[in-house]
Amino acid sequence: MNKYFPHLFEPMKIGKVTVKNRIMQSPIGDMMANPDGTPSSQMMAYYAERARGGAGIICPAVFCVDYPQGKTVKFQVRVDTDYAIRDVAKMANDAHRYGALFIPQIHHAGAQTCILSTEGMQPVCVTDQDVPHAFIQPYRMVGPQKELTTEEVWGLVQKFVNAAVNCQKAQADGVTIHASHGYLINQFLSPELNARTDEFGGSLENRCRFAVEIIKGIRAACGPNFIIGARLTGMEWTPKGLSNEECAQIAQALEAAGCDFLDISAGSTDVPSRLMETNRYPQGDRVGMAETIKKAVSIPVGAVGVLRDPDFCEQLIADGRLDFVVLGRTLICDPYWPEKARTGRADEIRPCMTCSDGCLNELSNDRFISCALNPATGREETLANIGKADKPGKVVVIGGGIAGMQAAATAAKRGHSVTLLEESDHLGGQMCLAAMPPHKEKVGEALNWFIAELDRAGVEVMLNAKADLACIQSLAPDTVIVATGAEPITKAPIEGCEYAVPAWDVMLEKNGKMPENSNVALIGGGTVACEVAEMLVERGNNVTIIEMLPMIANGLEGLHLADLIGYFMMHNVPFYTNSVVTKITENSVTFMKDGTEEMTIPVDMAVLATGRKPFGQDLAAELEDEGYHVITIGDAKRPRKFLAATLEGTYAGIDA
Repeated sequence: MNKYFPHLFEPMKIGKVTVKNRIMQSPIGDMMANPDGTPSSQMMAYYAERARGGAGIICPAVFCVDYPQGKTVKFQVRVDTDYAIRDVAKMANDAHRYGALFIPQIHHAGAQTCILSTEGMQPVCVTDQDVPHAFIQPYRMVGPQKELTTEEVWGLVQKFVNAAVNCQKAQADGVTIHASHGYLINQFLSPELNARTDEFGGSLENRCRFAVEIIKGIRAACGPNFIIGARLTGMEWTPKGLSNEECAQIAQALEAAGCDFLDISAGSTDVPSRLMETNRYPQGDRVGMAETIKKAVSIPVGAVGVLRDPDFCEQLIADGRLDFVVLGRTLICDPYWPEKARTGRADEIRPCMTCSDGCLNELSNDRFISCALNPATGREETLANIGKADKPGKVVVIGGGIAGMQAAATAAKRGHSVTLLEESDHLGGQMCLAAMPPHKEKVGEALNWFIAELDRAGVEVMLNAKADLACIQSLAPDTVIVATGAEPITKAPIEGCEYAVPAWDVMLEKNGKMPENSNVALIGGGTVACEVAEMLVERGNNVTIIEMLPMIANGLEGLHLADLIGYFMMHNVPFYTNSVVTKITENSVTFMKDGTEEMTIPVDMAVLATGRKPFGQDLAAELEDEGYHVITIGDAKRPRKFLAATLEGTYAGIDA
C-alpha cells in the first residue's frame, strides 16, 4: 500500500486484467501522426514519456477506423488496415516496458469533420440536419455531408471491429470506443443529433444499437481477455440533448454488451468550454455526472474534468465517487505527475494552468501538441533528457520572469554554475500580473513552482540586483542570457493620451488606480486589456472595450475566447472592434467606428492597454560589443506568450 496516496495507487481490475494504479492518461488528439497515418517517432516518444511517468493506462487518441473519411484532424493514426500495426506495436511495447496498459481510442468523426481533413471525401452524418452543436456547426458550413444508409451503418460497425482487431495485432491490451464529444457514436446516441427512422434511430434502445453492436462485435472478434472501454457522454448541453440519467441507461446497455470500463466526459453542446473546461471551471467539474453513471453499473467508472491535485484525486477514489481518474492536460503539463505523487513529491508537480494555449491552441492551428509550461511536451525526443554539458561553465541570467527562470533552471541542470539577477524584490515578472485577474490562481501556483524549481536546480538568485556592464564583468560569466522581458506602452498618438492610465498601473493598483463603481474605457482590446476589464467588472465598474482590430483578445485560444465573450455579454460589457480612438479627455473617449462613424462615450477613467515593447535590448547589445556570448530570449526579443518564453528559455539553457 502506498503511504502517500493508498487509494490512488491501489491496483484495479478491468475485465480480466489488473492495472497497477488508478490513473489513466486521457485520450487527447496530438497531431503527431505521419501524413500517411502511421505513428511518428515524435508520437512514440510522447506516449512513452507518459508511461515512464507512471500512468497505469496509456490511451492515445482518435485512431481512425475509416481512413480518411472518418478523420477529424489532418494528422491521425489509421487502424482501418494493418498498415500501421508495426509502429503501433512499438507504442504498446513502450507502455508495457513501464508497466502500463496500452488501450488506444478508436474513433470516427462522423459530422465533426470536413473535406479539408478527409482528403476531399464527403463527410458522413447520422442525420443530415443542422444542430445546435458548437463543434459540428462550423464543419457543416464548409460543405455538404452525406446521411448514412442503414447498410452503411452496419458497415461502419464492422470497421470499428476491424480496427480493434488491428490494435490487438499490435499488442494493445484493449481499445476505447469514442462515444462522446459529438463524434459519430455520440451522434447516434443523442436525440438532438439522431432523427433516423430505421433501427438505429428513435428510441433510446435503437440509438444505443450502433455502440452496442460495436462492443459485441469487438468482443466476438477479440475474445474475453481483450479490454473494451468507452469514453461516454455524461450529459449534453443542448435543448433536446441527453440527460445525465439517460446517459446512465446507455452505460447499462454498454455494460450488458460487454464493455469493461467507462471514462465519463461531455457530449453535444452549444457551449464550447463544456467539452474542454476553461480556467473558470472548478476541479472535478464532471465528477457529479460520473457518479450517477457509477451507481448504475458494476464496471469501473472514471472521469476527466480539470483533475489537478493528487489529494483531490485520492479523495475521489477513497470516497467511492470514482474508480479511477482520467488526467488530460494534467499529464500534458507534467507526465511525471503519477510518479511524483507515488514517491511523496507532489509539491514538485508542474501545475497545469488550464490555459489550453500550448495544447488545444496548437492543435486547432494544425500544430502538434505542446504545453505553455512544459517545453518538452511534444519534443520528448530532444528535450525529455537534456543531459549534462560537455564543458560546464558560468552562466548569468538577467531577468526573473518565466523565460529567465526556465533558462536558469535548464542551464543549472546541465551542470553550469548559474546566477540569476532580478532587478525587483521578487521573481515572476509578468507572471505576477497574469495571476491577478479572476480565475487565474493557477498562474500563481505555476509561478511558485518555477521559484521552487530554481532552488531544486541550485540556481543562485540575486534580487534587487541592477544588471549593468560593471555587474556582469564582476561575475565573469561564460554566457549571459538576457531575459529582461517587456514594458508596457504608456504613450500613444492620441490627443489627450496623458489622461489615460496605463493598464499595468490599474492591475497593480498603483496610487489607487483601481476604480470602483465607475465608467471605464479600455483603449485596446488585447488579452491583457480583457483581463483588466474582468478585474474592473468584478469591482462593479461599467466597462467598455475599444479595439482597432476585428476581434478582441487577438491570439487567445478559442475556448477561452468564447468563454470570455460569453462573460462580457453576461456582464453587459460592450466591445467595439475596428475602432480607433482619436481623442481622450478627463471625462470622455472619442473613437471612429469602422472608419465612418464617430462615437463619444462618457468615462470616469480611460485605461491605455495598447501592448508591450521589449526591454533591455540596449544592454544585450552592449554586452555583445564587449565580446560576451549573449542569448536574448522571451519578451526581450519580442512580446509573446508563455509557450515561446519557456521554449526559448530551455533552448538558451541548453546552448549556454
